[in-house]
This record gives sequence, C-alpha cells and structure tokens, in this order.
Amino acid sequence: MKSLFTNDKFTPTKWDSEEQKRKFADQFMKFIESDFAFAKFPKWFYDKLNGCFGHIAHYNQHGFFDTFFCCTADKIRFIEMTLSHGCYGDPAWTYCDVERVIQREVRKLGVLEKYRKLLSEQIENVERAQLAALKSKYEGATK
Repeated sequence: MKSLFTNDKFTPTKWDSEEQKRKFADQFMKFIESDFAFAKFPKWFYDKLNGCFGHIAHYNQHGFFDTFFCCTADKIRFIEMTLSHGCYGDPAWTYCDVERVIQREVRKLGVLEKYRKLLSEQIENVERAQLAALKSKYEGATK
C-alpha cells in the first residue's frame, strides 16, 4: 500500500520524527485494510497504539489484540473508540496530530459503517441458521 500520508502533516516530538509518525499512521491504515490481521500488528506498532486514542496497554500486545480484534463486535468497539477520541495535547509532545489524520481517513473510507454492516450480516446469518434448525426440529416433531 502506498503511503496515504506525507511527513509534512505531522509535527516531530522530542522522541519521534515526522517520518516515525507517518509510519505509524500508515501502519494503522494497513492494519485496518488487513481486517486487523495479527501479522500487521507488530510490537513497535502496539507500543505506540496503546498510547493513542485513549487506549491502555491491556497488559501486553496479545492482550490488546484479544481485547479488540478477535470478532467483528470488538473491531467495531475499537473503531468507535478511535473515532470518538478527543485527540488532546500538543503535537510536539503527543500523537494528537496523527490521531486527527487517522480519524479523518477512517471516516472518509467509511470503515465503521463497513464493519457495522458486516456485523449485521453475521447476526442475520446466525439467526437464519437457528431458525432453519428450529423449523427442522419442530416440523419433524409435528408430523
């Protein structure tokens, strides 16, 4: 995936350059594009992500992943947290500039709506399977 962002969108901090902030933003979008695949969730990315969008460390990388990316409903919760976060602070000290740029891109791409639609389809499929099983069970019982 080509970078969606340019370094000039970001303010360097005492600890990270514009390039490092852009790399994080790009990885965030690659992670979403992969449907939150663990292969796109490297340790360096987790280390930055757990300090963004109001997240906490969740004990470790695997705990964070298990909290947000093992089912569609949890992915939706993660996206909602990402989009509702206030992006506080000074970009010379925080990743608030990166958070704002990511929020704009996630909204532009309709990521939340895509996952809500997917969850609705998954629920409908489960319910239709349950309905078919119940129909089969009780139609056979009445004959």
